[in-house]
Amino acid sequence: MCLFLAFLAGPGDTEPVPVAAVAVPGQADLRFLNHRPAGMHGPVAARGEALAFADGTPAVFWGINLQAYALFATKPTDVPSQARRLAQLGFNLVRIHHHDAAWVRPNIFGDKRFGTSTPDPEAMARLDWWIKCLRDEGIYVWLDLHVGRVLTEADGVADFAETVKDGGRGRIKGFNYVNDDVRARMAEFNAAYLGHVNPYTGLDYAHDPAIAAVLVTNENDLTTHFGNALLPNKNVPAHNRRYMDAARVFAVANGLNVERTWQAWTMGPAKLFLNDLEHHFNAAMISELREQGFAGLIATTNFWGGMSMAGLPSLTDGDIIDVHVYGDPGEIRRDPKAEADMFSRIASAQVAGMPLSVSEWNVTPFPAEDRFVVPLRLAALARLQGWDALVAYGYAQQSLSAPMRPGPWDMAVDPAMLAAMPAAALLFRAGHVAAATRRYRLEPSADDLFETPLKAETLPALRTLTETSAVSVGLPGVPELPWMRSLKAENAEIVTDMMQAFGEPDGLVTSDTGEFGRDPAAGLFWIDTSRTRAVAGYLPAAGFAGAGLEFQSGSNPVMLAVQSLDDRPLEQAGEILISLVSPAVPASERTLPFLSEPLQGVLRFHAPPGLRLSGLESVSHRVEGDLHILEFSGVTGAVLMRLSAAN
Repeated sequence: MCLFLAFLAGPGDTEPVPVAAVAVPGQADLRFLNHRPAGMHGPVAARGEALAFADGTPAVFWGINLQAYALFATKPTDVPSQARRLAQLGFNLVRIHHHDAAWVRPNIFGDKRFGTSTPDPEAMARLDWWIKCLRDEGIYVWLDLHVGRVLTEADGVADFAETVKDGGRGRIKGFNYVNDDVRARMAEFNAAYLGHVNPYTGLDYAHDPAIAAVLVTNENDLTTHFGNALLPNKNVPAHNRRYMDAARVFAVANGLNVERTWQAWTMGPAKLFLNDLEHHFNAAMISELREQGFAGLIATTNFWGGMSMAGLPSLTDGDIIDVHVYGDPGEIRRDPKAEADMFSRIASAQVAGMPLSVSEWNVTPFPAEDRFVVPLRLAALARLQGWDALVAYGYAQQSLSAPMRPGPWDMAVDPAMLAAMPAAALLFRAGHVAAATRRYRLEPSADDLFETPLKAETLPALRTLTETSAVSVGLPGVPELPWMRSLKAENAEIVTDMMQAFGEPDGLVTSDTGEFGRDPAAGLFWIDTSRTRAVAGYLPAAGFAGAGLEFQSGSNPVMLAVQSLDDRPLEQAGEILISLVSPAVPASERTLPFLSEPLQGVLRFHAPPGLRLSGLESVSHRVEGDLHILEFSGVTGAVLMRLSAAN
């Protein structure tokens, strides 16, 4: 298959024009990929490194966050159409986030300044309706149990004053690991939240198979972030006393140096102790959730914010390792031999033998001009690696029933990101990229894992394998943590020299399947499979030819994908989706509309001759044999087109 694209207008040749957020008409409707209703195959569970529903149906999730005011301020009459739009875009998972944040009013506790104990009936009614409408469209739900909830003195927490930071609000993060009252208040909310019966389904949340996963506590680890909150110099004497007592008991029981064990900021014994402290909290919470009847996936907290692999052991308490990662502008130009990127940071959390999710990903600061290149790259890498659930942050943080301001957390009005999503969803969910042919397992020793900060930034082997072959981390068994999973990926080549760099001497990065690759120096990414042909990034002015693609471009960066919609090779496909995206930025800071340089060019590709174009009247389409020629001029920079059999 040969494609040719020529942008006739170079940068500066045309004035930017307003471009509306993609309405996703029929040409990009991917609802056929969804199980309707969600939950029809039973609850989802971990099966080794993969996910499957109760009836054995494999499960992969392409998702997005729905958070804060979008949950409680969107008019109920607007919810069904938004759920439908999400399904059309290709999403089959929505994460409900910032439901309990004190800065959101109303939140799950209603319109109180900060209530903390019992969910508000009206707020729950809003969530019931969202879940019902998402479920009807085949979209599963991920519930966070704790994100930003704050405590009050009325909650009856021992030594509450020590948890207060400002405004009388009691913190949970960190304190929950040493304060039984804090843990009990969390457990009480979990019981009320998951025990709530949705009147539209007749099921409580715990027993609804459309509730695919829960997260116990968001971005709340001791090993990197919140262990320091309990130290002697933090003016929390009662909590410090509990912390120091636990550290002393752990050190003595395991023959460790007591001083090194409580020093949370250091590597070594402290990382062993902090993992163990997290584990005891996790075990209690997971046990209660299972006793309540929840059969879906449980994630404990997240791998996030520069964590080293020393934070992985306690995350294995859950069914799935969950990651939060945010990339930077220019990710496509990063050379894995020299530096980490958002993708190798994800790979550093792929524990051998366990599934992996990314419940938050994005590119910041907004609006990075190349942000729309990331979804397709992430989808391809996830299929190569076998990652299981990718959840963008986020669809909307504002009400979806009022004028919205552009921003990084509100893709609902971002034409560049929305136009890129169907191509990525189709590739990932329909498996247009094959799994890696070679598997590698990094095997750090116990000293490596706990004494040195192992992370993507320090490990060339991890970075250079992320885009070429499947890579996982085998955790070593250690006597101090007898509960820790020590799982191994089968049929994997062992890597003990983690400073070794893999890859090609010419600087190109190519998957071992040969289906996709990247030129970091040029900032160019391509995909060449039977069902997806795509190119993304910065196309050279002199043109690009390779992998069945021929391009000349005067507009950069760009993302073009030509994909089969009916699971047949493109040369035989009866329906084809064409996605074409170029940069879009707000007219002014945080103000609509978005502006985009008009696209002018010609696209040529081979496909069955009887296919006809729908989607844009401004694009001319002619066929010469099996060569399809699309000419467009002045089209705004977020284009979705569909070829299908003529009526």
